[in-house]
Amino acid sequence: MFVGGPFCAPVFLAVMGYFLAVSSRPLGYFLKRGAILFLGGILLNTVRSANLLVHIFHGKYDLDPWFYILGADILTLAGLSLVLIGFLRTVFKENWLIYMITALAVAAVSPLLNQFGLYFPAYIMAFLWGTLEWSYFPLFPWFAYVLAGFSFRLFLTQTKIAGKIEVQSQVIYFIPLFIGVIITMPWASGITYTLDGANGYYHHGILFFGWVVLFMAAYLVLIKLIEHFYGDKSLFRGIKWVGKRVTSLYVIQWLIIGNIATWLYRSQDLFQFLAWFAAITIATLLTGWIFEKIRKLQTR
Repeated sequence: MFVGGPFCAPVFLAVMGYFLAVSSRPLGYFLKRGAILFLGGILLNTVRSANLLVHIFHGKYDLDPWFYILGADILTLAGLSLVLIGFLRTVFKENWLIYMITALAVAAVSPLLNQFGLYFPAYIMAFLWGTLEWSYFPLFPWFAYVLAGFSFRLFLTQTKIAGKIEVQSQVIYFIPLFIGVIITMPWASGITYTLDGANGYYHHGILFFGWVVLFMAAYLVLIKLIEHFYGDKSLFRGIKWVGKRVTSLYVIQWLIIGNIATWLYRSQDLFQFLAWFAAITIATLLTGWIFEKIRKLQTR
């Protein structure tokens, strides 16, 4: 909730799709990599909830452990998305328009699919669609953002429009996009901060998808302008370092917060929250830096 909503999962998934569009890997790679990511997501669910699962096993909490092990989160979504993109590439080739139409279709049908939930086992359905409590990032509607990023990269490559836009023009484009986002922000915030239900953030439809695409367009132009004027500053070099290692840092952060949550959940005041926030951020970055050093040593 800190800078959640469109800043997080949609951007992560769109960037993922953007870079997948330049991959020349065969279908087999997408299937293998997708399976690894999906199983890795299940493993992360288990390890980040290890402390809680131990308490459940010893009878301290009367909770369903599968709720935490088989939660449909961002890594399981990424795995399924890789598999689907691998198949779609063999059919759609490099037609950016078909990918964008498919993205809109995925977002549009997502609310309608909820009525078919009873035809699938709950823990399978959670990865596909529906409003189950442990279904945070199901394939519908979130796959639409992967497709949007994929389509956008193909569009840029085929039209070569990116190199034709001057900095002054970017400012001109940013202003109406920014105004559009601000005007519609009250409506979008109602969905962003509603995490449960068929019309909430995790299970939104095509209107919110369209708003997030508008937001990401403004965000993209803003980031390009920041990079142009301030990209060589220490702060932004640090942010880019984090961005390049987002998956490993994501995992490290979840291992920390997932396991201490059993002790600290809803027990901290504002000052304690801020202290934990700072400490966990520093610990995550430091652990990620050490992990990167070890990885480089192993590859030499």
